[in-house]
Amino acid sequence: MIDRQSRNCLALTLRRYVAGIVHNDDLAEVQVDWRDRGANAVYQMAWNLYSDNCQHYAKERHAIPREVKREIAKWILFLRTDREYLWPEYSFIGIYNWPMNLLTFGWWEARKRRRWEEFLKAGDFCVWPFLHKTELEEAIKRPTLLSGLGRG
Repeated sequence: MIDRQSRNCLALTLRRYVAGIVHNDDLAEVQVDWRDRGANAVYQMAWNLYSDNCQHYAKERHAIPREVKREIAKWILFLRTDREYLWPEYSFIGIYNWPMNLLTFGWWEARKRRRWEEFLKAGDFCVWPFLHKTELEEAIKRPTLLSGLGRG
């Protein structure tokens, strides 16, 4: 299921955060429809971009490196498509849980590692959130911004 409003709002807020126009709390407060798996996956991945210990803009010591901006551009491009998210379920909000790892004698982290390896087998992670390079190339050929095809 694709929720155009969620995707548009997240794409716009991501662009503004990367540009240093809005702060991390604005990005964290974006409402995403849970039924849109693609919007949710990108939202979770975006959680890794910032610290939620303090409010900040993506500037100076919180600036986003150029190579990461290129990755985020793929996320935004995906959000602007009407493409379903085809990757398997996986939570990108990963916190190292040392007490659980200790209590399970390392099983907890080993399980997380196995789930990550299984996730990676589903497609080409270099083009995530697209599943395959051909999907990314197709989206690049059919931009929606500035093309008159505006999606919402």
